[in-house]
Amino acid sequence: MKKITFFVLFFLVYTQLATSQTIKQQLESIPGVKVVQKKAANQFSESYTLLITQPLDHNQPEKGSFIQRVFLSFKDPAAPMVMTTEGYQAEYANNGLFVEELAQILKCNQVVVEHRYFAGSKPQNAPWDYLTVENAANDHHRIIEMLKPIFTGKWITTGISKGGQTSIYHRAFFPNDVDATVAYVAPINIAQEDPRQIYFLKAVGPDSTRNKIIEYQRAVLKNRSGITQLMSKLATKNNYTFVMSVDSTLDYLILEYPFSFWQWGVNSTTIPKANSSAETLWNHLNEIVGLTAYTQPGMLPTEAFFYQAYSEIGYYGYDTTHLSKYLSVKGGYISNKILIPKDAKPVFNPLTLQKVRDFIALKGENILYLYGEIDPWSASAAMPTTATNSKRIVSPGNSHITRISNLSENQKSEALDWLRKTLNISF
Repeated sequence: MKKITFFVLFFLVYTQLATSQTIKQQLESIPGVKVVQKKAANQFSESYTLLITQPLDHNQPEKGSFIQRVFLSFKDPAAPMVMTTEGYQAEYANNGLFVEELAQILKCNQVVVEHRYFAGSKPQNAPWDYLTVENAANDHHRIIEMLKPIFTGKWITTGISKGGQTSIYHRAFFPNDVDATVAYVAPINIAQEDPRQIYFLKAVGPDSTRNKIIEYQRAVLKNRSGITQLMSKLATKNNYTFVMSVDSTLDYLILEYPFSFWQWGVNSTTIPKANSSAETLWNHLNEIVGLTAYTQPGMLPTEAFFYQAYSEIGYYGYDTTHLSKYLSVKGGYISNKILIPKDAKPVFNPLTLQKVRDFIALKGENILYLYGEIDPWSASAAMPTTATNSKRIVSPGNSHITRISNLSENQKSEALDWLRKTLNISF
């Protein structure tokens, strides 16, 4: 019996190694792909970093190319493949131990695609003009075309926030590339600065919490001298350089505060009282919003995002109604356009978002949209209609951290049943 068991185990191990080697050889045979093997999480057999040569402009390949990082972990080539269309950098997936929520649920393969113009997928000295929704969608389409002959199971795209947007954008351009999409907390904006978030913040949560936020904002601005000293001290300590004056930076931080507060579901009991010390007021603001994004080099990881926001995908504006007399910028237009890269001159193209909204409403099949009720981004949630079979779930009291795992039991069952039915699989 022991001898038989040994040979059975040997056969299974040998078969798995042969399969893994075959997969690696197939990956290495794809033109323009460099394969780097790494340690894999327990769920997977193998894990790789793929360095894929992509055209800067898919409509004009002669314009040049760049290297895009793709992180692949596989279990079984015939099992489903979950593809994360990351909206930003994907360094977290460079760790082979990372497992996406849907890959955990489906116990399947996963691939994480870093977005063009971010981190290790940033073209060198390339114009910003090539950073478009359509080019990114073509990146994802091309990667799927490369990998589908190897991974033959059902394909599901997914992403969180801007990554969720990206998964929807891809489907709008290539609706038949995958079998389903799960988009988490993905805003679909209507303008460079969508006004719906401002109206949302005037009504979300109890009156007492919104009033407490306004009192805190005013307290911060009334303590401007002490707080800007603390900001300058922190910047010096960390070798940060402000991208605007320290007073203007404080204006931006405090205007951003309500959005961040509700986005991350901050407990209202943590808001300092109006008579708190400058240090207490500042520590809370720095924890919830943070100084980094308004400094160099802190803004570098997100500069591509702000280019996209003001060229195609939209963002949000600020309400200064209750704070105007305390702000250092008097009668001026306060906008996050200040965070656009200095060498970029984006011109907003509203047609892209119109195309996406029309797709969502009328043609977007097999898409699950998940939102948190108190997340300001839910103000610009996707709006599927009965013309499609897609589903939208809004989690009561939940924020931008809404996931299938933290839905109520009823909504979790609803989401999982949708996956089973849409993919026609059991798990």
